[in-house]
Amino acid sequence: MFIEPIILSFIVAKLRGGRIRHIEQIDIKGWYLFIFAAIIQFLISLIKGIDIDTGTELLNKYFIYFHAFTYLLLIIGIALNIRANSMKLFLIGIILNLIVILFNGGQMPVSLEGIKGINNYVELPERQFDIKHNSITKDTKLAFLADIIVIPKPYPLPKIISVGDIFIMTGVFLFFQEAMVKENLKRKA
Repeated sequence: MFIEPIILSFIVAKLRGGRIRHIEQIDIKGWYLFIFAAIIQFLISLIKGIDIDTGTELLNKYFIYFHAFTYLLLIIGIALNIRANSMKLFLIGIILNLIVILFNGGQMPVSLEGIKGINNYVELPERQFDIKHNSITKDTKLAFLADIIVIPKPYPLPKIISVGDIFIMTGVFLFFQEAMVKENLKRKA
């Protein structure tokens, strides 16, 4: 989900006179919160994937709280850097994804019809290791915020994303624009 906006943003920033070395000068407050959230999400998937008896049982029972906690860490990290326009877009995307996740038992609903459009088969319901996603059913709440937007082939990286993901991807694009080009604009002024 992040590859395309990063590559596109690098290209656009270079065309605008941006410099990669400016990225080193970015001061992200609370950066460790983003890493901590990513580690917890990785561990959640790992514990579920290797099916540790005690860990899986505990994880299943309290999954929604673990998952929501990682989003809370992300929101706090974003709030610490909210002056940047990219962070405002991140915040909108994260909150939209969190809302639909909380309304659906801690999992992001995914359109099976959309997956068929990408891979010509449906595998998701049988994927026990993917604790963070579930299929959209008639009982799904706020399905319009779920993963329903299909980007099919011939796009080289076909996928299915949510409205929140669009905000996050736009935020990623803007983040590198702000990091690489903004310094040039300050120097010219």
